[in-house]
Amino acid sequence: MLEHPDPAGTAAALYELLPADHDLRQVPLHSSRLAHRWLQVYVRFLTDIFDDPIAEHRGHGLGPFTLVLNTAMAQGNDAVRLAARLHAQCEVNCWVDGPNRAWLADVITHALAVGLYRPDCGWEKVRDLLRERADLPVVVSFNGSFPTFWGSRSGGEAEVPNEAEQEWETLAADEQWQRGMAALRRRHEDQLEIRPDWAGYRFGHELSLLDLVAEDRTERLERALSPRRSSA
Repeated sequence: MLEHPDPAGTAAALYELLPADHDLRQVPLHSSRLAHRWLQVYVRFLTDIFDDPIAEHRGHGLGPFTLVLNTAMAQGNDAVRLAARLHAQCEVNCWVDGPNRAWLADVITHALAVGLYRPDCGWEKVRDLLRERADLPVVVSFNGSFPTFWGSRSGGEAEVPNEAEQEWETLAADEQWQRGMAALRRRHEDQLEIRPDWAGYRFGHELSLLDLVAEDRTERLERALSPRRSSA
């Protein structure tokens, strides 16, 4: 995305949005050659594990993690979108419903065929699991963390008695699954379901790097970061 025919203009737009104390403000970009080099350094900051803000607008800091995820969703094919969803939401249990399992298996099959996913790394097992049936959802979990007692709660309880957790442990696996899945389906605001109509899916503030370099970037930032939008 940053390999733009106008590297100087792209770099200038991104430079303008940098936080005042960002290290990249010390890197010159007074020519196309220097701008290209500046963008290469910018890309390295996008992979910063600390997610320090790389853009700022009216006091709102934008970390690279969400910007990169949204750029992948905006510009990537389905294989890239799936990778972004799994990277961002594996620990919070993104999921695919039964009727969409075959579609997601096809996404993985194509990604393996064209070399976007590496073979013999577990993708084949996931693909085969998705193809086994179409009447039950498949949930992504991190280290076998679904379903859990706390994940099955509505989240509105001020205090949960110890007996409730003990009761959970006595439930059959099928009952735990049903309760966990019911709670997961109620989390509409988290948008965790993976669906074929995900071309417009975005994370968090919904801004991508494309928005930061658009001619109307100020208007896009205002819309995304307005108080009314943030409180919705």
